[in-house]
Amino acid sequence: MPARMRSIAPLAAIRALVLVLVLFRLLLLASTNVFQDEAYYWMWGQHPALSYFDHPPLNAWLQSLSGALFGWNKFALRLPVVLAFLADLVLLRLISQRIAPAWPEHFWLTLLLFLVTPVLFVVTGWALPDYLLLTCALAALYFLVCFIDGWPHAPRWRYLYLGATCLGLAGLAKYNAAFFGIGLALYVVLAPRMRPLLARPQLYLAAGIAVALQMPVLVWNLTEGFASYGFVLGDRHAVRVPGLEGIRGWLMVSMVAVGPFLVVPMLAFALRRGGAAGTGLAQVTFWLSSLSMAGLSYFTATLFHWNLVAYVVALPFLALHLKWRWLAWLHILYGTTLLVVVFVNFSIGPLGDPVAMDDEATSWAYGWTETAEAVRAAQREHGADFIATTDYTSASLLGFALGTTGVTSLNPRRDQYDYWFDTTAHAGEDAILYTDIWRTLREEVRARFTEIVLLSDEAVIHQGRRVNQRQLYLAKGYIAPVE
Repeated sequence: MPARMRSIAPLAAIRALVLVLVLFRLLLLASTNVFQDEAYYWMWGQHPALSYFDHPPLNAWLQSLSGALFGWNKFALRLPVVLAFLADLVLLRLISQRIAPAWPEHFWLTLLLFLVTPVLFVVTGWALPDYLLLTCALAALYFLVCFIDGWPHAPRWRYLYLGATCLGLAGLAKYNAAFFGIGLALYVVLAPRMRPLLARPQLYLAAGIAVALQMPVLVWNLTEGFASYGFVLGDRHAVRVPGLEGIRGWLMVSMVAVGPFLVVPMLAFALRRGGAAGTGLAQVTFWLSSLSMAGLSYFTATLFHWNLVAYVVALPFLALHLKWRWLAWLHILYGTTLLVVVFVNFSIGPLGDPVAMDDEATSWAYGWTETAEAVRAAQREHGADFIATTDYTSASLLGFALGTTGVTSLNPRRDQYDYWFDTTAHAGEDAILYTDIWRTLREEVRARFTEIVLLSDEAVIHQGRRVNQRQLYLAKGYIAPVE
């Protein structure tokens, strides 16, 4: 296999392409506008806590530290992502040296796949919890591969403990890290070579380390009525009629996210027996996560990045299964094209009409500076006591633009703002209320005030094109909900 892959291009050319893509990724991180949920997690960082409603706390903790050191700006928001991205490059190098030590091209091809695979450049391009899941999962994979490579003749327990620590940190990033932990447990049980490990106390000590790292999340849920677990396991999932159409939809979106030209080598990795150290662990984890997501998609809407653990554990092994040069270059062309599209769309201007295309993510990428100025002026003019929106997303984006945690969400569905906003303390107060095309004035929000007066209804314009339509209201006499 290595001999075949050396013909993809001269190594110097591959290195040059990787360098260009790394620099382009850093440019993307520096230039793309703040993404909708990025601002939400930034707000978490301004409210340090053991954990949070939607996700575990690791991303918020790093946001809090970065903000304390560098202030309220996009540099502080994205710095943890940049550092994690650089760590990813190092970890891929270390893993490559373990699974293909005699093939130096392996690292550069793996790095190339990492940089151009859409789902991977999406989760490493913004300050969302997934970038930390990816980094911690790669670190866990590296240490576990090191341990498996020496087992059973020369077990190096420090690698097992370090792998467990990184698994625990992955769990503090996102809950779907559990698929990696369960995958490891299944691999130990199913692989005859690993089964003797069940009789060793070190295995249970390692499991204890990973579980102990989840204590902040467990304590938070114990004090909040298991709100986060309830949300993740039930409340967040859209109710619809179960059916195969859901699985087909998830598979199609996943194929776009992974890249249709990478499906063949990914399936070859997943189905082929034997291989480099750690292949069995990666395969079990890949199938566990992927089949779980497919099963979930039968019942409810399932997002492509929820299967991130499967893609991460597969990544270091994919170059070993790239049999055809043309397939590799088609994937590189496909991913690079999408990367450029993302850069232009979120940095320079929308490539289409976001309103007509029902594209709220692109719409919300523009116009917040002007909106913040309009909100400030309205608050000064009318002496409003606080600022509110009808959804956590717009509250976070507006709050980030204003440089304040004082904007709140009045969405009747529970979100993290419900833990910060003291409804009783604000009873009777007036607010400047923001709505737009994507989050309109709902009757449940209207009922929270004695009177609502429209102040303005203006188009949000970027490069001469309407990207949104915002409304500002003077909402008088806030009515606190009865507990």
